Amino acid sequence: MRRKKAFAFVSLLMISFASFTLVSPTSAPESHRYWIMSIDRRLPGNVVVIDSLMENPIEEGYWNFTIPPFSSGLDITFGDPWNDDTYGWIVDLTVPAAAYVGLSYTFWSKDPPMWFRFSTSMSQDGYGWIFLNATGDVDCHTFSDNLAAYWDSPSSKAGEKAADHGTLPSPGPDGVAGTADDGFGDGTPDPQGSSILMLPVTMSAEYYGGPTVGWTTLFTFDWPQVYTTGNAFAIVNEPDGGPGTALPSQIHGANHTEAGQPWEFYAGLDHAEYDSVPHGHPNWNVYATYVCAWALLDIESPLGNYDICFKITEKMVREDLAVADVNCDEAVDIFDVVTCAKAFGTEGMNPGSDGEYDTPDDKKTDDPSFDGRGDLKDPRGLIDIFDIVTLAKDFGLKLTPESTS
Repeated sequence: MRRKKAFAFVSLLMISFASFTLVSPTSAPESHRYWIMSIDRRLPGNVVVIDSLMENPIEEGYWNFTIPPFSSGLDITFGDPWNDDTYGWIVDLTVPAAAYVGLSYTFWSKDPPMWFRFSTSMSQDGYGWIFLNATGDVDCHTFSDNLAAYWDSPSSKAGEKAADHGTLPSPGPDGVAGTADDGFGDGTPDPQGSSILMLPVTMSAEYYGGPTVGWTTLFTFDWPQVYTTGNAFAIVNEPDGGPGTALPSQIHGANHTEAGQPWEFYAGLDHAEYDSVPHGHPNWNVYATYVCAWALLDIESPLGNYDICFKITEKMVREDLAVADVNCDEAVDIFDVVTCAKAFGTEGMNPGSDGEYDTPDDKKTDDPSFDGRGDLKDPRGLIDIFDIVTLAKDFGLKLTPESTS
C-alpha cells in the first residue's frame, strides 16, 4: 500500500471586502491588469508532513510566509454584457494564461535541511462570469474523497460529482456557472456584481540539490482554483481509504469556509458613503474579493502521495487605481505607515547577497519582525527606504468610485 504525505493546506492571503441596475448592452469589452492585495499575506498554514517511510507525522507546524503586494496578478478581459431571459445581464470573463503571474516562494526547510521552491502557473486561459443583476447563485460547497470532489449541501446537486481531482467543475448545460443547472449555489441569489472565476492552475515544487545538481522537480500537479465572490466551503471525507489501494486520508475531516465580496464599485456594498456605479462607468470594476475552498487527494509524488485541503482569499485590485494600501482598507494612512515602520530594516529568508543557494551567506529564517506586506517596491524580501518612499508617495490616497484621490 502506498504511503501518504498529507498536507492540511490552510492557505493563503487573508482579506475582506446588491439590487437591480440598468445595464448598457453596447459597452465595449475592456481588459485590465489586477494585482493581488491582501490584509494578511501569510500563505499556507498548518502543514502536516507524513514521511514516505514512516507511519506517523514527522513534522507538524505552520508555513507562515508572506507574499508582497504587487508580486502576483492577472489580466481579466470583460466581455460585452449579454442578456439571459432568466438571469438578466451577464458579463463573460477571460483570464489569459500568458499574463498570469502566480505564486513564487522559496524557503529553507529544517527537515529535510534544504531549499524548496513552490510556484504556480497556467497553461490554459481561465474563465468566469459576473451576474450584473442580483440573480446568480455563486456559492461553492464541496466534499472530497480519494476519487473526486462532490457537491455538498446546501447545493441542489448535493452528492453528485463536481469534478475529478485536478479538473474544474462543469458550468452546466447552459455554459454559465451559478445558474440552476449546475452544482453551485445555496438556494439564495447573491447580490449584483457576484461572480465565479475558474483558473486551471498548475502547482510545481522543486528542491535544491546543491551547486552540481541544482534545482530538481519534486512534483507537479494540476491545482484547479474555483473562485467565488460568495461563500466557499470544502471538507475532506475519506475515513477508510475507499476503493483501490489508497490509504485513509490523514486529513479526514479537514475543512475550510471563506467568504468573498462582489465587484466594486458596481455592487455598492463596501462603503456606506458611496452608491453603486453603473456598468460602463470607468471605475465599475476596480476590485473584488474572490475566495476558494477545495480539496485534492492522492496527488502522486516521488516522496509519497499528498492530500491537500486549502483555502485562498484574494483581493484583486485594478492596476491603474491600486495604491500602496498595506492593510487593504482602501486608504493609505497612518496604519499602513505603522505596519511598514515596525518591519523597517528586516529581511525574509533569502540566498544572501551572492544570490547563490547553499553558500555561507544564506539567510535561512525570517527576521522576527519581517512582514512581507511592507515589501512594496519589489519582492526582494527586504523592507528598506525604497518601500517607505513608495508608501510615502501614495500617503493620503484612497479608492473611491470616481478616482484614486
